[in-house]
Amino acid sequence: YNEYKSYLRMDETEKGIDFSSDESDVETNDVEVLKELCITPSRKFLVQNRSNNAAGIHSLPPEIIYKILSYLKIKHIVRDIALVSRYFYDFIMSEEFCQHRLAGCFIYDNSDLMVSESEMMQYEMRGIYKVIDEVEAAKSLVYDSVKRKSMTSCHYGDVHCVKLLEGPCANISLSGSRDKAVCVYKIDSSEGPELVNTSNEHSGWVWTLSQEDGSSSRVTSGSWDSCVFLYDLGRNTLEKTSQFQLHSAALCSRFERDFLLVGTYSKFVVGIDVRSGKETYRLKHHTKPVLGLTSSPDFIFSTGEDNALSCYDRRAGRLFKRIRLERISSSIQYHDPYLWLGGFDGTIKIFNREMKIINKFVSGHDKPITGLTHTIGTTVTSSKDGTVKVFSPHIRGKLWKTFNVDREVTAIDYKNGFLMAGGCDNTVNFWWNN
Repeated sequence: YNEYKSYLRMDETEKGIDFSSDESDVETNDVEVLKELCITPSRKFLVQNRSNNAAGIHSLPPEIIYKILSYLKIKHIVRDIALVSRYFYDFIMSEEFCQHRLAGCFIYDNSDLMVSESEMMQYEMRGIYKVIDEVEAAKSLVYDSVKRKSMTSCHYGDVHCVKLLEGPCANISLSGSRDKAVCVYKIDSSEGPELVNTSNEHSGWVWTLSQEDGSSSRVTSGSWDSCVFLYDLGRNTLEKTSQFQLHSAALCSRFERDFLLVGTYSKFVVGIDVRSGKETYRLKHHTKPVLGLTSSPDFIFSTGEDNALSCYDRRAGRLFKRIRLERISSSIQYHDPYLWLGGFDGTIKIFNREMKIINKFVSGHDKPITGLTHTIGTTVTSSKDGTVKVFSPHIRGKLWKTFNVDREVTAIDYKNGFLMAGGCDNTVNFWWNN
């Protein structure tokens, strides 16, 4: 990358490219375009790897191919273009092309990334392109061409939870409300979301929604009626397959593979084996209701109204650490290796695996943070001040975009360039960019 930056500072003679020799046959503007396109320090490598008998698009200079590919999403480049020929595969999977794409996928600078470029290059190339795809998808929300759709007639009560699904249900999203209903939306990137199904199984306010880890079509909904329902979305409709009765209201949840964690109003974190339907354990590490819940293979993290953050060590079978927070935090998410926490004081805190705070920054929200989601590509927060903020994924949290909503935002979720938010005015909002 340092070679790349020094290359940009060279003049045409040092680069070995003479733009003046044939300027009599080329318009001035065309010469300037060619200068702009010649940005790779590895042109010699790419040209040497091209067949001497190359024809058609293979005969184009590497700089032109760079320019053409810059208009395509990275997932299409890796999944489709790389399979066209051996030359394209070597071209796309080369470290030179990867660094070129990596250098151009940030809004401000490459410090927006969670890891340094030297660390990035230690990963497999496809892993790096997955990171680039996530960042580019998040960037699409920053542009002025972003679309918004507000759905006001799906619920008649405050929307407390929203969920954008993954895997086989990637075009489906859910919302739960005080009207005791769970709504199902089908997402279309051109037309936007549409309501396709509604479930009224619960007899209390719906507080939490979760999807099973992995490529699964199973989801759960937890309610004030002390019930958790297990649904299958294989046909894009909610088909209830199981029901779990709790001792008190379900306020938050985390659905691992065949295992469900639920935070309750009665201060417990309950673990349920969904295959047998049996409760395997109860953890009581809070003195007031559990508001936030997330997990990793080794730990279970929870926050409560008692201003506490607790970490349960699954391997040791005991409480690892309990931290007293300054303010209540209901928004919590673990993304290896960091734990992200959104507080009622409008700040975002990041903890490492040892539960030591490594950074804290002000989100810019004037009121409590009501939702936080973090991915490789971005960090998104919502607040009672009626705004949704999109940040860079780095622990320093650089603000990219702010969306204003008419009323306070109660919940958010973000997946692959789609942003979903629930409001206290019965509204579900969607943002996306084609």
